[in-house]
Amino acid sequence: MKNTIRCIVLLLFLIFASSFVFAQGHHHHSKYMPGWPISDSAQWGPFNCSMDDFNFNDFPFCKNKKRYNGHWAGVELGVSGYVTPGFNMNFNPEYPYLNMNTARSLTVNLNPFEINANLYKNHLGFTTGLGFQISNYYFTDNYVMLKDSAAMVAYQVQDAYGNMVSIKINKMVVSYLNIPLLFEYQTNPFRRTSSFHITAGVIAGVRIGSYTKQVYPSKGETYYLIDNNGNRIASFENNHYVVRDRGAYHLAPFKLDAAFRIGWSHLNLFATYSITRMFQKDQGPELYPWTVGLTLLGW
Repeated sequence: MKNTIRCIVLLLFLIFASSFVFAQGHHHHSKYMPGWPISDSAQWGPFNCSMDDFNFNDFPFCKNKKRYNGHWAGVELGVSGYVTPGFNMNFNPEYPYLNMNTARSLTVNLNPFEINANLYKNHLGFTTGLGFQISNYYFTDNYVMLKDSAAMVAYQVQDAYGNMVSIKINKMVVSYLNIPLLFEYQTNPFRRTSSFHITAGVIAGVRIGSYTKQVYPSKGETYYLIDNNGNRIASFENNHYVVRDRGAYHLAPFKLDAAFRIGWSHLNLFATYSITRMFQKDQGPELYPWTVGLTLLGW
């Protein structure tokens, strides 16, 4: 009985709301309020969508005429990797544990808000704000990196019978708190659905977390770490299929990325390349991370 009453009340509300919207639209075209002549659209002055071409489907993208609006806030997804100083992904044989599965190495950016400053006629502006970055680096081999060594070192995993252990998932996850410093030019600052934009600048970041994750084929086994000569260095018990180990892993605490963005309407692409090292100097190989992706949801 209660559900029936709720349905009736909801139906009456929808009928009333529809009638109200229709009446408002009819009133606008047939009459006008004192002080608001039909030919005057001053009531929409603060907005960039005029009454003639206003579309409620575009409403979230209609911004204040006196406010420049950049392209930072939103949710982004990209593919990540790292390169040597010579922009090479063929790493030194000394670092075989760095070989990556690039297709699975994804980065997710959550940028909750932005602050904008108009520099020239709402076409050129400056954008800053706040963002969170989570980068996953998937490794192809069964190396396990140690977090408490003096410098970066990794060993392969072997079972009690001398067989190499096939690790199902072997990755490093690094998260950052980011602050962008971006300059953007956009052709139509009043309506995003018909605007082209191009952005360049830098993104400063501080590392707020990092860990490695391995998924083993079985649990309750004794595994051994072996060096390149096949010598057993240490052993450990894996009591779980999934092993997460949080640590710094000699990663640099701060980063600075060169950033580039380009887009039209809802299609927005971004790319970053770090101009600072991924690992601390003399504690790990000299690598520079990069990310290429697109904006899933922007506001």
